[in-house]
Amino acid sequence: MSDKLDDWEISEDYYANQEDDKKMSLEDFILDSDLEDGESLSPGPTDELLKKTIEDVRQVLALASEGKNIKAIAVFTGLEEAYVYNIQVCAQGFHEDDEIAVAHLVLG
Repeated sequence: MSDKLDDWEISEDYYANQEDDKKMSLEDFILDSDLEDGESLSPGPTDELLKKTIEDVRQVLALASEGKNIKAIAVFTGLEEAYVYNIQVCAQGFHEDDEIAVAHLVLG
């Protein structure tokens, strides 16, 4: 039984020391090769395509919440029906209707 008391896996001191270590975040796992051409982790002010897509997502989700179907949304916004469909499919996974995350999925 004394061997088990010396085992580091059940030692409270071992786990108490681990809590003092740096907390990891998603950014800690991003490699330099993942960032192409100086791309930053958040959208920059020059990323016009992402900004337009976010606005499209915002419009489509607002109209969909009013009960409009894909065809009506496409006519109202001037967007293609396939694009409106893709936005709605991508938005299904987000309970908060996060337009930026949906825009990234649409562009991805």
